[in-house]
Order: sequence, then structure tokens, then C-alpha cells
Amino acid sequence: MNKESLQKQQIELANQLIVPKDGSGYKIMDGDLVFTFDIQYEGDQGFVAVDVLAWPDQPVGLFTQVYDATVSYEPGYFAFREGPLLLKALDDLCKSCNITPDLLIIDGHGTAHPRRLGVASWLGIKADVPAIGVAKDPLLKKEYKVGTGKGDRAAIYDHEELVGYVLRTREEVKPIYVSSGHRISQTTAVEIIFGLAGSYRIIDPIRRADQFARRFSKGEWSEGWSEQVPNF
Repeated sequence: MNKESLQKQQIELANQLIVPKDGSGYKIMDGDLVFTFDIQYEGDQGFVAVDVLAWPDQPVGLFTQVYDATVSYEPGYFAFREGPLLLKALDDLCKSCNITPDLLIIDGHGTAHPRRLGVASWLGIKADVPAIGVAKDPLLKKEYKVGTGKGDRAAIYDHEELVGYVLRTREEVKPIYVSSGHRISQTTAVEIIFGLAGSYRIIDPIRRADQFARRFSKGEWSEGWSEQVPNF
């Protein structure tokens, strides 16, 4: 699939994006199920891990599954390679365990993307579920000034549009980049992610999903659903 076709699809999907104004949209409540996704690749196989948490801090379980990636990687169009695998994992998890998410968190960008369609936006739109993107590095190359204290943040603007936040999860540690994926305001997204910050730079649910995806890709974890999830 060429870049022109991918860009056309991005624009079409971005037109379906819903980013509510502050004070409206999804509000998290105690007991809401949060699905957090990460993928590790071995060749063209994607090893997906989904951490399931009952808000605010009750682990529910972990789902792992491997899928074939059928779209090659193109910079700026990562959602089209990774998104279909995440959507398959979401569908398989919901069907096999008879549970549904209230919120999706994806290791990647949402609206903090040149065309507002990072992988978190792609998945949020396709699943029609509130979604948040959390990334380690920025896609929009700007100068970001954020305080050094835990919880300090700075708004990310692109063409005068608020598209996310830079968030410091630990004092004097590199920040992360948080943006709405779909059906959640930018302010609510960053508050939820800060609420999940623990002892590390990366929030605990993404850290768990990352660790298990890595273990799964190396044959150290079996696929399927598990309620017995050790801590890292």
C-alpha cells in the first residue's frame, strides 16, 4: 500500500475523530476496565499483550496473543501496521473473556501526530471506545518546556490546536507524551495517565504490557488469558 493511499485513509479516519472539550466526554469511574496494549515484533509477527486493570489500581488479568503483521512499516503511518493487530487482540479478548473495556491506553500517539491519527486514534475510532495515546518520544518536533517536578506538564499545540500534553511522571526524569486517542478530552487524558504513574517513568500498565509482550515474544509466556500476573 503506497503512502498516498495511506494518507488518504488517515484523513478519512481523522474526520471521524472526537476530542471533546475540557469538562465533557468520558470521565473515568471506580471499577472501569482499562485495557492497555503493547506489541513486540519478531519479523512479521506481532506479539500483543493487553493489561486489564479495574480503575484505579486493581489488576484483573493479562491477555497475550500473536498475529501476523500484513502491512509493512512506513514512518508516520505506523497505525496501519500495528492498529489491525491491536484491534484483533481487543476483539479476541472481549469474546473469549466476555468483558468489554471502558478505556483503551496504547503505547503510541493519539492526536499528537502531524495528521492527528496516531495508533491510539486509529484504534479508538475503529473500536469506538475512549482511548489515550502515551508515547516515549514526540512526533511533532517542537521545543517543549516543562518543569522538572513530578506532575509538571506543558500543552502541545500544533497550528494553534491543543493536541496533547508533555507530562513529567517522575522528578527530573524525561517526560512522556500524552494525547487523546478518541472520545476523551486532552485534559482528562493527561489526568488519567498521571493517576497511573508509579515508581518509573513509564506508567505501570504500559510497563506491565511491555514486559509481558517481550517475554511472550521470547517464548517465556504462553498465549491466552491469565489472572495470575506477577509484578515487575
